[in-house]
Amino acid sequence: MQRLFYSMMLLFSFVSVQAQDWKQSTDGYFTVLTASSEDERYLPEVFSVLQKAKADLKRKGYVLAGTVTLTIHPSLESFQESSKMPWFVAATSDRDDNLIQVQRLQVLKERSSLTITLRHELFHLAQPLDRSRWHAEGEAMLFAGEQPTAEPFRDISEEELEAQLRQPGSTDSFYRAMATAYLWTTRGKP
Repeated sequence: MQRLFYSMMLLFSFVSVQAQDWKQSTDGYFTVLTASSEDERYLPEVFSVLQKAKADLKRKGYVLAGTVTLTIHPSLESFQESSKMPWFVAATSDRDDNLIQVQRLQVLKERSSLTITLRHELFHLAQPLDRSRWHAEGEAMLFAGEQPTAEPFRDISEEELEAQLRQPGSTDSFYRAMATAYLWTTRGKP
C-alpha cells in the first residue's frame, strides 16, 4: 500500500511539473528551461556563468559527460515536487541525466548566490564518480567559491555526515554538514 502511495505521489508530481508552460533556450551545449518570464531576463547571465564554469572545469581536468539541461523552477512548490528536496536547498544535480534543477533565479539573486549555485551544481555533474558525498560537496564548494556559513559538526562519523548531506533534516543540520564537508576537504578528515 505504501508503495502504491509513493508511486501515485511521484506520478502526480511529474504531471504537476510537466503541466508548466516551459520555454527552452540553448547555446548549443547548455539547454535552459524556464516557466517564468521573470527568470528569462537572467538568461544571458546564466549562460555566461555556465560557459565560464565549463571552461574552468576543463582547465582543472574535469569533463562534463555531454550537454547539460538546467531547469529553473517558477516556484518553490515546483522545485520541491520535482527535486524532492526541502525548501532550504537551492538546487540539485543529477549526473545520470546531466540535469541541474534550481529554485527561481530571483531567489538566488536576492541571496547573491546565482553564480555560486550554478558553479556548485555544475561541478557535481563533472566530479569523479568515486568521490564520497562529503568530499564531493567540499570540492564543489571550493570550485564555486563558497564559504561555510555555519559551525561544522565536531563529533560526527563519516556515515552520519553522509546521511545529513543526503537527506538534511533542518536548515541548521544542512549548513553544518556542508561546513563539515568543506572543513574535511580543505584540512583533511579527522
